[in-house]
Amino acid sequence: MNLPNMLTMSRLVLTCVFIIFMQQGAPGAVLALIFFIIAALTDMLDGHIARKHNLITTFGKLMDPVADKFLTLSAFFILAFEGLAPLWMILVIAFREIVVTASRLHAMTKGQVIPAEQTGKIKTIVQIAAILVALVYRVLWSYPATSTGANLMEFQWRGLIVAFIIFALVLSVWSGVEYFRAIPKEKATHE
Repeated sequence: MNLPNMLTMSRLVLTCVFIIFMQQGAPGAVLALIFFIIAALTDMLDGHIARKHNLITTFGKLMDPVADKFLTLSAFFILAFEGLAPLWMILVIAFREIVVTASRLHAMTKGQVIPAEQTGKIKTIVQIAAILVALVYRVLWSYPATSTGANLMEFQWRGLIVAFIIFALVLSVWSGVEYFRAIPKEKATHE
């Protein structure tokens, strides 16, 4: 197993550790944030290393998007169940991620590679940013606030979280539409 594939597999393990710490409340908030950051970095590194050193494998093509979605959707659903993200928005994002990833994997079984559009890459960055904002909020407010100023700041942070999630939702839908518009063109070029 090459380094990019090991990084991809480590993202699955790191996501499981992240989920465990997310369930620990205040004591686990900082560790959950740290493990999410490390897992997100493996997402950037595995593809970069694979392309730079020509280490792209079928395994990596299949598992990288699965590991990505496992990380982001796990975080989004936990945040939704904690009341930090509107569940209906997370369900729309999850639907898009699952449908597009399944479609890409199905195309790969037929020898077709449908590359990610720029909007999809930006969408992923915004999703990770939204999760990071929410995780930083969890660290900051792991312990009860003692002043009204802190309560106002907490309200502003919650607004920022929702703004990021709305932006992630819009980009998710937009990139999903772009993806499905591109499929007939991609199929035509491979036939």
